[in-house]
Amino acid sequence: MKLSAVLLVAQRDYAAYVGAWGFWLSLITAPLLIATLILAPMLLTRSEPPRALALLADNQADADIVAAAFRARARSDAREEIAAYLSAAAPRLTEAALAAFDAAPDRAAALAAAREIVRQRAPRALAAFPSSSPRYRIVAPPADSIEALRPNLSRSEGEGALYGALNIRRDANGAPLIEYWSMNLSHSEPSVIARSAMRLAMQREALAAQGLNPLEADRLAGFDPKVAQFDPRPSAGEGQVTLRQRAPFYAALALAFVLWSIVFSVANMLLNGVIEEKSNKILDTLLTSVTPVEMLAGKLIGVALVSATLFIIWGVLGGGLMTLAAERAAESWFGQVAAAFLEPRLIAAFFIGFVAGYLMYGAIFLALGSLCESLQEAQTLLGPVALVLAVPMILITPALDNPNAPIIEAASWVPLFTPFLLLIRAPAGLEWAEIAGMGGLMFGSVILILWLAARVFRAGVVDQVSMASWRGRKLKG
Repeated sequence: MKLSAVLLVAQRDYAAYVGAWGFWLSLITAPLLIATLILAPMLLTRSEPPRALALLADNQADADIVAAAFRARARSDAREEIAAYLSAAAPRLTEAALAAFDAAPDRAAALAAAREIVRQRAPRALAAFPSSSPRYRIVAPPADSIEALRPNLSRSEGEGALYGALNIRRDANGAPLIEYWSMNLSHSEPSVIARSAMRLAMQREALAAQGLNPLEADRLAGFDPKVAQFDPRPSAGEGQVTLRQRAPFYAALALAFVLWSIVFSVANMLLNGVIEEKSNKILDTLLTSVTPVEMLAGKLIGVALVSATLFIIWGVLGGGLMTLAAERAAESWFGQVAAAFLEPRLIAAFFIGFVAGYLMYGAIFLALGSLCESLQEAQTLLGPVALVLAVPMILITPALDNPNAPIIEAASWVPLFTPFLLLIRAPAGLEWAEIAGMGGLMFGSVILILWLAARVFRAGVVDQVSMASWRGRKLKG
């Protein structure tokens, strides 16, 4: 095999892909699409106005109890959001800010009190301080019956439009019945909040009937033990798990999906390219100058260089932004997640996984493409390969839950699954020796797969073996 011939094929394929307008379009749109998928749900949630809910009740006291429950829920949500933000942006202020929050009489005053603590002691953390609106807004019902409210519930916008309505009645025995009316059939949170509030009210009534203090129900409901999670590994320091310790798992999940998408799309690119060149007889012309093995190696290198170009540009921009965030905003939520993407184990696992995964699947797809005369024929062969590619995606969720489960450990040593599961297991304390072992097994498998793919590729492009001819011989036999 001549290196010069391999490089000529690689140069030809690289120039063909990079010279296409689709390459530059994907170069620009892919980061924007990823950023949109990540940021859009958060922005939409924060920009959504409070959902208007109307309360109807036979007993006004029941309506007051449920309304108070929604106010308490809005305050609790705000407290959790502030606690999560401060634990990442200004941990030393968390206790003082939450104490000021708890001492305030209502939600608005509590937000202002916590914000004032941050303004005085850490003004730099004030820019991103949570200020979201409550999720629900209790409004006066425009009518005094559900039947009369139905037109309001059927409108999503305009004056008097309602997201939902709660109708609280009492049966013949005095037990509450809660009816939740809404066009949003998949959402039941308001009824859950109302049910919890009325259950507490029923407990008060039951205690009062037994001659006990009704407030005892509030005291019992207020029992809420504090929970802390700890990491037993010596490298964890004090051991308490924070966002900084969890962030690498989130980064690994994101990188695993990115790696899977890239390997599949690039391998599919190779498949489509070889089928198109074979059907147009371009391969026959090229094979007068190079051998099938040189053609296979050149195509793999050429498309690998296309991917490397994308990675270099995205890596320089993304890595620079993450490094800046990790250095300038180390205590912020974004800074801690950004730092997680720069973990050496994750970077090593991603690099090893991409190189090995691309070579394995790329060679397989090239071999399959050489046996097909059209994309329709290729679809019949892609089914088993697609199932193999789907397995690591199925295992990712249980791998996050327990990266050291026996089935996950065993699957991570299967070379076709290793590129993706190695990423998920890397933040769980995977030793460098184990990473090297998996990498060695993958590259050993790469050599075997390349050898087999070269034989199949030669049969497909030189001997003109194809699915159609094979089926024809089988029918004649």
